[in-house]
Amino acid sequence: MTVEEGELLGLIGPNGSGKTTLLNIVSGYYKADAGTIAYQGRAILGHAPHKLARIGIGRSFQITKIFKRLTVIENMLVAGLSDGKAARAEAQDRAEGLLRDLKLDRLRDERASSLSGGQGKLLEFARIMMLSPKIVLLDEPFGGVHPELKRFMHDRIRKWNAAGTTIILISHDMGSIFDLCERVVTLSYGDIICDGTPEETRNSPAVLDAYLGDHHGSA
Repeated sequence: MTVEEGELLGLIGPNGSGKTTLLNIVSGYYKADAGTIAYQGRAILGHAPHKLARIGIGRSFQITKIFKRLTVIENMLVAGLSDGKAARAEAQDRAEGLLRDLKLDRLRDERASSLSGGQGKLLEFARIMMLSPKIVLLDEPFGGVHPELKRFMHDRIRKWNAAGTTIILISHDMGSIFDLCERVVTLSYGDIICDGTPEETRNSPAVLDAYLGDHHGSA
C-alpha cells in the first residue's frame, strides 16, 4: 500500500487482521520477515524507533504510553529535548503552546498518573507533536474516550492534517473513520481487501463479510 503526503488515511479491519502489527513494523517496534518499507524514497525497514522518530515518524499506542511519574510538562520536555538540538527555553515554549492548544495547560505541573484516560491520550498527542512529525500513526486513539473529548480530538487531528501532517488512523469507531478519512484501507488476515472511499468501504461485500461473515460470527 502507498500513503500520499498530506493524506489522512483510515486503517480498519477485524481484530487480528494486522493493523497494529503494520504500525509496529513501520515504526520500528517489530522487524518484518520480508518486504520493504520506503519513507520519502528512503528504505527504513529495521530502523530503530528512536531513529525513525527523529526523521519524522510519530506514533501513539492502543494503551497510552506516558511517563506517569513525571509531570505533564516534563513528559513534553522528554520529547522536546530528545534529539539534543533544541535549547531548553525553546522546547519549553513549544511545549507550553501545545498544551494550551490541547487544553492541558492547567495540568502542566500535575503528575501524568493523575490524568484521566482521555487526558492521557491528549498528552500522548501533544508529546508526539513536540517532534514536529511528518507522519503520525494513531492506534485506537478514541478508545474509552468521552464523546465530547472525542469531538475535540477529531478537531485537532483535522487541524494537524490541514497543516500538512500525514496521518494513518486505526480505529474500530467507524463513525470517526468515516468522518475524518477520505480514503480507507481494510485489512483481513494480513491482506488488503478494500482500498477506497468511505462509501466504497461501506458497500464492499468483502468488508461486510470480514466484519459480519460466518468466521466472525462469534465476535
